[in-house]
Amino acid sequence: MDTKHQDTAVSIMSHFSRSTRILIWIVLPAISIALGIASPLTALLSLFILAPTFCLLRYDRARPVNQRTDLETFIWSYVFIGTVGVFVVVVVQSVLLYLLSYALFPSSTSILLAEFARSEDEVASLDAEKLATRRQIASSWQYWTFMFSFAYCGASIPEELLKYSGLVYARRRGHITHEHNYVTLVAAAALGFSTFENIGFIYAAVQEDKGFGHLALAIVERVLIGTPMHLMGGILIGLAAADRDVRGKTSGLVQIIGLPALIHGAWDFSLFGTSALNGNVGWIHPHGKSLLAVVIIAVIVESTLFFVVRKRFASWNSYESKTK
Repeated sequence: MDTKHQDTAVSIMSHFSRSTRILIWIVLPAISIALGIASPLTALLSLFILAPTFCLLRYDRARPVNQRTDLETFIWSYVFIGTVGVFVVVVVQSVLLYLLSYALFPSSTSILLAEFARSEDEVASLDAEKLATRRQIASSWQYWTFMFSFAYCGASIPEELLKYSGLVYARRRGHITHEHNYVTLVAAAALGFSTFENIGFIYAAVQEDKGFGHLALAIVERVLIGTPMHLMGGILIGLAAADRDVRGKTSGLVQIIGLPALIHGAWDFSLFGTSALNGNVGWIHPHGKSLLAVVIIAVIVESTLFFVVRKRFASWNSYESKTK
């Protein structure tokens, strides 16, 4: 049996383009080795971060042969969004951060940016005057407008568009042969973005060397909370896009990414808002009742997404059964 699977894998690889073989056999292993040398712990944890990707691949390979996603298209959608896509989002967020700061705090832009960039250790060592300045900024209507605008225009909308762009890339550069490919490919794009981003955050947490608790918190935030949100948002986008392209449902881009972007933005805004209510500018981890509030919000958001995805899948599969 192992020999049969090995032969199948070799056969699949032989049909890959040269660029894909270079990516698989040279580029990705080189990145893994470099990460292992730079931070062995991050390299080890990256296997855990990659687990959802392996699960998605297993799910796709378990489907009937005619419904499976072209593996080469899957790989490039995943890697392209995880690398180029993450870079584009970072640039967009950086530019928007400066534009919003200048528009809403024209006379104190540098002060806002300096406070926004402070680490938790720096905030803990500030004197009473600096803390009062932060509270004043955090309580202003300009800052709440800033948070809302950044949560949606800087985070949720660009990131959901990025997931959709993985499908656009796949349609132009790869092969889509079945409506289920839509779901798999947008999910792959979502996981590509989430995985590469998470490895960066975990690497930073390891380098800070603040102990197990700090690292565990980063893993919970990024992998256990963030990844499912990205994945479920991607699934909703894939289902909506398949409805439009395969099943003939009339829907524009706003309808396709609208609900995932709305929920995503609400989550980001709730995090910034909780931090601001505690007198902080930027994201500072809450404690006590504020931490409990964030946990409750996370449960509500995850549950809402899960309920919507489950309902959409049930409706989608029901339609598929009727048309067979």
